[in-house]
Amino acid sequence: MGHDLIIKNGTVIDGSGSPRYQGDIGIRDGRISEIGRIREAADQVIDAEGRIVAPGFIDGHTHMDAQVAWDPLGSCSCWHGVTSVVMGNCGFALAPCRPDRREWIARCLEAVEDIPTEAMMAGVDWTWETFPEYLDTVAKLPKAINYGAFLGHSALRMYAMGDRALTETASDDDLRKMGASVSEALQAGALGFSTSRATTHVTPDGSPIASRIADWSEIDYLVDIMAQQNRGIFQIGPDMSSGEAHRTFLARLQQIAVDSGRPVMFGTLSTRQGVDPYPWQAQMRFLDETVAKGGRMYGQTTTRPIIALFSIKSYLPFDNLPAWQALRTLPIEEQRRRFADPAVRATLVADENAMKPRDNTFQGGGAATTDPRKPDYSNLFALKGVDWDDPPLMNLPDSVTSTRLR
Repeated sequence: MGHDLIIKNGTVIDGSGSPRYQGDIGIRDGRISEIGRIREAADQVIDAEGRIVAPGFIDGHTHMDAQVAWDPLGSCSCWHGVTSVVMGNCGFALAPCRPDRREWIARCLEAVEDIPTEAMMAGVDWTWETFPEYLDTVAKLPKAINYGAFLGHSALRMYAMGDRALTETASDDDLRKMGASVSEALQAGALGFSTSRATTHVTPDGSPIASRIADWSEIDYLVDIMAQQNRGIFQIGPDMSSGEAHRTFLARLQQIAVDSGRPVMFGTLSTRQGVDPYPWQAQMRFLDETVAKGGRMYGQTTTRPIIALFSIKSYLPFDNLPAWQALRTLPIEEQRRRFADPAVRATLVADENAMKPRDNTFQGGGAATTDPRKPDYSNLFALKGVDWDDPPLMNLPDSVTSTRLR
């Protein structure tokens, strides 16, 4: 029986960790039918000599919950070899959602992910209310890549509690409602449940998102629903503060992983945190310690630095400052006119000077600087093995680094 397609002479990297090798890939009915030296004919042959042939990449952390409605290609993920993406991370999701909460949910995504509310309200066909209904909607959309989704905690809280989700702990009745929704979502195909404790995750008015109001006991209860069904991943946007608060966060997260037995997705690992130049080393040890205690925990990281592009058309680090708030509610052209006024700029600069910078990072309106920094090579490491204490290249002799960097 012949093949529909053969990809010949490529360098195969199969994702298993095995060494790369040269081979052919046969495909029949949309599935891989043979790997090796294929001598049969095919309807189509692609010569991949000099190219890498690999399975499609999985992007485990996206916020394409709305974009899937108007972008069938799944750009820009599809441009980089990604064939599957996971939505609903960090507790942000478009479902469950009552009709009168649609714009509020959209504005929360805009505040954190800078997806314009107008685009979401115009481009999304809000035909669902429950999470299973949302999955049904996504399933019917034209798509070039595969989509999976977490049930988001902030959306779930708003659905079960209304406005109380932003100020109150959950009652027993609230927990039962949320637990039923988690169970329903898992049965419908949710990849799991996601939440966030990140201080940068705020509502449009700068207050904490709903998931950050929840007690840890609420999170324990909802993750236990997954444990009872023996399915689902727990994904969390971490508290990246420092000191005792961060230690408490790590202890609670580790306990959840050990007690529930469910995989915990912890992201993202940081190259900088406060005054600690190498926090990722401690984070990797934390993952190892959790596994040693019987938990399953996995870290996420990015393949390149995260770069934010700010403009007056987007959210700015200064938007919650008093003088800036008044200006930023105006139409764009009026903002431009005001920015051109030296007196207005002086007022804005004085307001900005009152901010307290922390490690030159944007902290959701609480701290930011605009000082350019020189290239930082302190997080390039000479990995000698599975050892989180390997030295950074900047600490190695010149004779070593010049050889390694050629």
